[in-house]
Amino acid sequence: MAAAAVAMMLAGMAGWAQTAPAGTSWQLVWSDEFNGPAGSLPNPTYWTYDLGTDCCGNNELETYTNSPENVHLDGLGHLDIHIENPSTGVYTSGRVKTEGLFGVEYGRIEARIKIPRGQGMWPAFWMLGNNITTVGWPACGEIDIMENVGFTPGTAYGSLHGPGGYNSTGQYQLASGALADGFHVYAVEWAADAIAFYVDGNLYETQSSGAAGWVFNVSSNPFFIILNAAVGGDWPGPPDSTTVFPQDMLVDYVRVYQAATVPAPVINMGGIVDAATFGPALAPGSLASIFGEGLATDVNAGTFDFATNAFPQSASGVQVFVNGAAAPLLFLSPTQINFAVPWDSLVGTPANVEVLLNGVLSNAVPITLTSTAPSAFGAVIETPGPYYSQNMSFIECLNMTQPYPQPGEYCTIWGNGFGPTNPALTDGTPAAASPLPWTANQCSLTIGGATANVTYCGAAPGEVIYQMNFVYPSGVQTANCAVNATITINGNAGNISMWPPFACAGP
Repeated sequence: MAAAAVAMMLAGMAGWAQTAPAGTSWQLVWSDEFNGPAGSLPNPTYWTYDLGTDCCGNNELETYTNSPENVHLDGLGHLDIHIENPSTGVYTSGRVKTEGLFGVEYGRIEARIKIPRGQGMWPAFWMLGNNITTVGWPACGEIDIMENVGFTPGTAYGSLHGPGGYNSTGQYQLASGALADGFHVYAVEWAADAIAFYVDGNLYETQSSGAAGWVFNVSSNPFFIILNAAVGGDWPGPPDSTTVFPQDMLVDYVRVYQAATVPAPVINMGGIVDAATFGPALAPGSLASIFGEGLATDVNAGTFDFATNAFPQSASGVQVFVNGAAAPLLFLSPTQINFAVPWDSLVGTPANVEVLLNGVLSNAVPITLTSTAPSAFGAVIETPGPYYSQNMSFIECLNMTQPYPQPGEYCTIWGNGFGPTNPALTDGTPAAASPLPWTANQCSLTIGGATANVTYCGAAPGEVIYQMNFVYPSGVQTANCAVNATITINGNAGNISMWPPFACAGP
C-alpha cells in the first residue's frame, strides 16, 4: 500500500458515536510554532530578550544572553532555551519575551513545553502587565502559567501576583514521573473575573476576583508573554553535584486564543478510535479516526505532500492536536478525520485530542495511549479455485488453496500501532528506502499459541501502514473458532484477534 493511497483506504471507515455538546469555543489569534532552520534565532517580530546577570531579581545565578548558543530553533519545530555551565559557578541561559511586540488581554494562553530537570533548575512560562514600566511590579500584575523547581520534579505551579501583597498559588502533581520526561501543555483561561489553570487539559486551580490586588481586569492593560529557564535563586536554591549540564527547555509552540464568534467543530464523545478496527486502543504512531460534526468544510482524501514526502499537519484549514502536538492528516471530511498519533505523545496519561478548523478550536476529547496497540486492517482478496476469501479479514497469504491459511504459506498482516520504530520515523513521513525501520529479529508473532517465522516487520519504503510478513505455523489452536495472535515488537506486546475465524471458514 503506497503512502499516497493510504488516505483513500481509510476514507471508507464509518462512524458510530453519539454527539456531545461542544465546550468553550476558541479562535486562534496568535501563535508561534517555532518552525525554522536549526540554529536560527526566534522570530524578531514576536520575541525580544532580557539580558544580563540576575536581570530580574530573585538572586538567580544565570546570565541571560541573546546568543544562538542559549536561544535558538532546533530545526525540529522547537524553541530551545539552552542552559550551559561553562565554568564553576557560571551559568548562561535565555529569557525571551513579547514585550512591545505582542500583548494579550483575556482568552486562552497555552504552550507545549519539555522542561529541564535537576536541582537548581527553574523554568517558567508566564506573563506581566504591559504597564510594568510605569507602575512597576507587582502593581502591573503577574500571571505564572507554569513554574517548576528542580527539587519538585513532578509539580507544576500556577500563580498570580498583584499589589497589596496579593499572592495566590496552586499546584498540579503528576501521578508519577517528572515533568521533564516529556512535553506537557500548560495553559490558562483568563476572564475578567477569574483565571483557570491547566496542565494537559486538566483543570487544577481557579482564582477569582474580589480580593484586593486583583489587577487582572484592568482595561487596556494587555500582558506580554515570557519564556525562560533560570538557574538558582531564592526559591529553587543553587545547583548541586547531582545537576547535569547542559540542559534544555524545549518549547513546541505558544498559542493565544480568544472567544470565537462562529460555530466550533464538534468531536463525538468516544469518537476517537483506531482507524483499522474502530477499537479504543491507540499508541504513539497509530493511525486513528475522529468522528464528529463540522470537522472540515470539504472532503480531502489526497493530503499527501509529494514535495515534502510526508502527510501534512495542516490541510484545507484543518489541524488535529494531540495534547497540543500537531498530527499528520491522512483524510478529511465534515464527519471524519483520519490522522497519525504523534510519536512523542505521552503514554499512560490522558491526552486531549482537538480539531482546529479555520482557527476555531473544537471541544477536547481525552484518550489514553499505551506503548503499543497492534491492530490489523481488513482485506477482501479473491483466491484461485472455488473459494472466495471473505473470511480472510486480517491476513492475506500467497498461493492460497483453501479459504484459510495452511502451514507453510507465506502471509502478511497489514496494521498499525505496532509500537516504536527503531530508528524512529518522523511524524507523517513514510519509511525511507534505507535503512528499514525494523528487522525480523526485533519482531515476533504467535498465532493460536504457535510461533510464526517472521521474515519482515516494519514499514516498507513509501508506506506509513506497517506490515508483518511471516510463514504461517503448524499447530495453531483455536478457541470457539477464533484465532488470537500476539505481536511483540521491540519488547512491546499486543494482542489482535483474527476474525472472522479462519478455522471455521468454508467454501
